[in-house]
Formats: sequence, structure tokens, C-alpha cells
Amino acid sequence: MKRVFKVFAVFTLLVLIAAISGGFSLWHHIGAHPDMSVTLNGEELLFGAMDLGDVIGGVVGLAIAAVVVLVVVPLCLLVGIGLPLLIVGGVLALGVLAALGVGAVVFSPLILIGLLLWLALRRKPARPVSSPAPAAPVEPAL
Repeated sequence: MKRVFKVFAVFTLLVLIAAISGGFSLWHHIGAHPDMSVTLNGEELLFGAMDLGDVIGGVVGLAIAAVVVLVVVPLCLLVGIGLPLLIVGGVLALGVLAALGVGAVVFSPLILIGLLLWLALRRKPARPVSSPAPAAPVEPAL
């Protein structure tokens, strides 16, 4: 399993490097060609005319997107998939415990008879013969 996680980590880092290099090359390509423009909702986006407010807005937007991807999505998966599996596992465990409890109640007379037969018919181990311990010497009273 450790090897699988290492392979996934390497692939993830490779995809991250590819995404960063692709984004950098697109940014460089858009900045190198002044006649190229990007249009969003009918408005033209000019990269050369961006000021500090636009950069701060972009950074805040990227930070919010990162929080959503790193925190919200895993929590939704945990609650959406993990919690139902935990509930199903708990219900199955309760069913097994109920079946074991019913089995213990139903078979308790047989268990009791078996215990009594085992106690009555077992061989008792022979006690080793030991010599009596010597009496401790009595000290004279003053």
C-alpha cells in the first residue's frame, strides 16, 4: 500500500508541475502578444492595465477556491459517504450483537449442562507429596 501512495503522490506532483508550467506559459503568451485579448461576459480583459485591486481580487478568489477544494470538498465527501457507511456498519454490528445475545439465551441450558458435566468428569491433577516444613526456632524470651 505504501508504494501505491508514493506512486499517487508522484503523479499528483507531476500534474501540479504541468498545471503550473501551462499556466505560466499561457500568462507569458498572453502578455507577449498585445493584439490578443480575452473577453468575459462581453467585456474585454486587458492584462496590461491591471492595478493592485485587480491582483488582490485575484489572490482572494484563488484563496477561496483553494479553501473550497482543500476543506469543503473533503468534508462533503466524508459526511456524504463516510457517515452513511458508519451508520450501516453500526446497524450491522447491532444485528450481530443481537443474534449473539439471542444465541446465548437460547443455548444457556446446554452451556450450563456442559459446564456441570465438565466439572464433574474432569480429572483432578494429583497433588505432589511434600514434606512438612520445619518449625521455626523459638527465640528465648528475656
